[in-house]
Amino acid sequence: MSLSPIERERAKTEAQAAIDAASLGLELGTLDDRAWTRAVADALGSAYLRDDDPRWQSGFDGDSQLWRDARELILAPVHRDGTFLDIGCATGHLMECLQSWARERGRRLSMFGLELSSALVARARGQLPGLADQIFEGNVLDWSPPHTFTFVHVGLEYVPAARRPWLVRRLVDHFVAPDGRLIVGPVDDAELPATIGAFERAETSPETSRRTDRNRKTRHVVWCRT
Repeated sequence: MSLSPIERERAKTEAQAAIDAASLGLELGTLDDRAWTRAVADALGSAYLRDDDPRWQSGFDGDSQLWRDARELILAPVHRDGTFLDIGCATGHLMECLQSWARERGRRLSMFGLELSSALVARARGQLPGLADQIFEGNVLDWSPPHTFTFVHVGLEYVPAARRPWLVRRLVDHFVAPDGRLIVGPVDDAELPATIGAFERAETSPETSRRTDRNRKTRHVVWCRT
C-alpha cells in the first residue's frame, strides 16, 4: 500500500497529535516516562505501517538519494569493524542500509536492533529473517543488553527531554564496548546545541560530523568515544 502525499501529511499530523497529547500527560503527571515512551512508539508505529515504502517505515519521507544523504552520516564515527546496535530500529531498513554502506567503505558490521513497538518488531523480523534473533523488543529506559556493542546509535527524542543526559550516560556505561562509539542523530541545526548539551551534562566529550544534502539541508551526528 502506498499513501498519497496528502495521506502522508495526514498520517504525520495524527502521529504528532498523539505525541503532543502524551507529552501533555507527562507534564501533568498523568503519564510516567515509560507510558510516554510507549505512547510515542505506538503513534510512530501506526503511522509507519500505513505505507509499504521502507524509507517511510523508517520515519523518512523522501527519495533514495535524499535518504542516503540523510542517514549515511551515521557511519562517520565508525572507525573499525564491529557490532552495531540501532535503537529505535523500526522495520530494520536503516540497519540494512548502514550495513551495505559500511561494506562499501571496507567495514564489516554485525547489525542488531532494539524497538519498543511490537508491530514494528514483527515487521522487522519478517523482513530480515536472517537477523530475527538480533532484533530485540524492549524499552531503552530499562532494557538490559545481552552484551555490549562496538557502536550504538540512538535518537534522543525517544525519551523525555529531562532524561536525555541520563540516557547518554546509561548507554555509554552499559551498552557501548571499550573503544566504541555512541552515535546520536542525525539532528538539524536547531537541535544540535541541545544534543551537544545532553552529552556534556552526561560528562562525556562530544564530537560532531555533518553533511548537507542536495536541498542544502545540513544534518549532524553527535558522538563520543568510550
